[in-house]
Amino acid sequence: MDTAAQHVELTEALTRDGIRAALTVLNRTSGHRFTAMYRFGPSRTHNLFFYDRENPDVCEGKDHPIEATYCVYVKEEGGPFLLADATVDERVMLHEAQFKIQAYCGVPLVNTNGTIFGTLCHYDTEPVGVTPAAVELMIYFSALLVRHGHNLSPDGA
Repeated sequence: MDTAAQHVELTEALTRDGIRAALTVLNRTSGHRFTAMYRFGPSRTHNLFFYDRENPDVCEGKDHPIEATYCVYVKEEGGPFLLADATVDERVMLHEAQFKIQAYCGVPLVNTNGTIFGTLCHYDTEPVGVTPAAVELMIYFSALLVRHGHNLSPDGA
């Protein structure tokens, strides 16, 4: 499916069935098992939406200490963080999640003021390659949420 068709499918899923349904569409475009949205708290990530390809009936993910997740890199860098194989990537050597979550692709979630308040991410317990098209679609979806008035930031901005 080409990029324009993916944009249409994702937009229609969001409009018709909501955020979690759109996450399932987004998940199909990646090789990752999990797709989720997290909001940053002072010291933790709080799960907003969650999809597990192997257990699609599980609707809620867990909250985590932010430093124990790769979401911390999205927050610190202010942009996408891509990790195909944590076991060999020097950026995450000795990170707490290195051997638990071996693949990660995260992009910022922003409020209407452009402030980062969380992440949209794909992740897996096994190494998974990340395509530029998958990252582009995640960035598109993050912006789409704002355009469609899905304000998920804690400050309501």
